Amino acid sequence: MYVLDTNILVAALWSRTGASYRIIEGALKGKFSYAVSVALVLEYEAVLNRAAMREASWASKTELDQVLDALVGQAKRIMPIRTKLRPTLTDPADDMVLECAVQAGADAIVTMNVRDFAPARELYRVDVIKPGELFLRLEQGEMK
Repeated sequence: MYVLDTNILVAALWSRTGASYRIIEGALKGKFSYAVSVALVLEYEAVLNRAAMREASWASKTELDQVLDALVGQAKRIMPIRTKLRPTLTDPADDMVLECAVQAGADAIVTMNVRDFAPARELYRVDVIKPGELFLRLEQGEMK
C-alpha cells in the first residue's frame, strides 16, 4: 500500500515520459494499491484546478477530472482520519499525506520531496521513496 504525494500527480500530468506518469498509469491499471484521504483528494483537486496546472498539462480539463475520478475510485479511501499528527512536518500539506499513510498502514509515501518527509521515517516508520523507486518495484513485480 502506498500514498502518492500531490507532486507525483502533477509530474505525471506535465509529462508522459517520467516515472511519475508510469506510476499513475500503474495505479489506474490496478498494479498496486494506494490510499487517499478526503484531505488528500481535496488537495489533488485544488492543484489540478489551478490555471498554471491546466496550462502546463498535456491533459484537457475533462481529462484531468477523469484521471482524478479514476484514481479516487480505485484507491483505498481512509476516512475519517483518526490520527492527527500535526505539526510533524514543515508543510501542512505534507502532514496530511503522512496522516493518510500512517492510518492506512502504508508501506511507503511516494514523493519528489523525500527530504521533507525525513521525520516520517524516524517517528512513524513509514518509508519514503522517490517515484523512480516505485517504478522499479512495479517493473520488477515487487508490488504489494
